[in-house]
Amino acid sequence: MITQLYTFTPSSFVVADEWNANFRTNYNANIAHYEAIQDAYNTLAFQGSDLSDVYAAVRSQPNSFFISGTTVTVAPECEYYKILGSGEDLVINIPTGLNAEARVLIQIQENRSLLPFSINYVGTSIINYGFYNYNYFRAGNYYIMIYETNGVAQVKLIWTGV
Repeated sequence: MITQLYTFTPSSFVVADEWNANFRTNYNANIAHYEAIQDAYNTLAFQGSDLSDVYAAVRSQPNSFFISGTTVTVAPECEYYKILGSGEDLVINIPTGLNAEARVLIQIQENRSLLPFSINYVGTSIINYGFYNYNYFRAGNYYIMIYETNGVAQVKLIWTGV
């Protein structure tokens, strides 16, 4: 950073002393900002880049939940699971502004001709039933992968077998 202007030798100035005063002020302000950032990092951040406490805190939070009823409202980065009884359907509520993914694992007990779940979402929802666009739904386990951002909810159904 420029702190002073000279012509060819020190002490022979090209511009007025005000310019040099401006350069010194900018330089001192940058040094003060650098020191403030370093102080904040040492006070608030993890010194030595040790993030093990953060990882331990994240791991201690549950992100997999049993669905007790037939309705679930998904939360970011969470997984939900439910065994559906005969003829029972699941209602999945996706909040606008989720801006994340969520997963729902369901197990159905019998073959079905209708989708075993429904999606409630205010916005555009794109539901993909897989490569074959199932004509019926075989008994077994299904993953419902959900990704919502920018007013669009993308839902993909994946059959994982019995």
